[in-house]
Amino acid sequence: MEEVMRNSKSEEDGLFRRIANMFKYWWVYTLISLSTIGALILMEVKNVHLSWLEDICVYAFLLGAVLQLVAFVLSLFKRRFLITLCVFLAGLVNIYAFMMLTFMWWMTQGENDDFGQRHPIPAGMVCQEPDESFSEDDVDSTDTSSWLRIQKNSQGGIYDYQYFSKSLPDGYIYLKCYEATENVLLSEDRMMMKTKVNVKQHDSFGPVGGYRVFTIYEGSWGDYYPVRVEVWHHGEKTGKDQMLTSKIYKMEGWQK
Repeated sequence: MEEVMRNSKSEEDGLFRRIANMFKYWWVYTLISLSTIGALILMEVKNVHLSWLEDICVYAFLLGAVLQLVAFVLSLFKRRFLITLCVFLAGLVNIYAFMMLTFMWWMTQGENDDFGQRHPIPAGMVCQEPDESFSEDDVDSTDTSSWLRIQKNSQGGIYDYQYFSKSLPDGYIYLKCYEATENVLLSEDRMMMKTKVNVKQHDSFGPVGGYRVFTIYEGSWGDYYPVRVEVWHHGEKTGKDQMLTSKIYKMEGWQK
């Protein structure tokens, strides 16, 4: 019995040593956090907004910060006070960089984008209003103009969409949004990713997938302008894209 207990304790000690060895390179986790926060700051300064890259940077920063915290606790537990001090100071640098990025984001919150003001709705142009809410009862299977539904979300510039169809081949649908008077493509780098809905061939009328949430980044709250929303289908077999329908809506941009 005692031998079993000794073996169990030896295994636990060995596991702890292996875990501790993983965190002896604490400076790697510091570099991960600093490089990702630096990339976010650079993107903010250059006004570059790539959602996929921003997401990767945020997750990498959080992962590096958590690993840094674990390294700090382990070095303190093992009484390696010099390493503990270095990890602590590196953590302070990370906190300072994060606060700087947060301040930069906060400073840009009040900046208005005048895109909507520069593209007013022309007199006589008919624009639909996004729905406050809707149900499937609002959709008429015989009226193709009712198949695209756009609904307001929690904030101006953020919208939900859902598309209904009788029959579509395998592939996916997605949205393209344009300023309707000058055909300026809106939110180009994010629209596909946010609105893509996979399609399996079906022969009965109904919704194509569930809701998707998308954001119009050009413009500011209260500055409404005409937006042409197009629904496109990408065929899995043909590899070709085909526009299914389009509507012009009165929309506003999200206040950054």
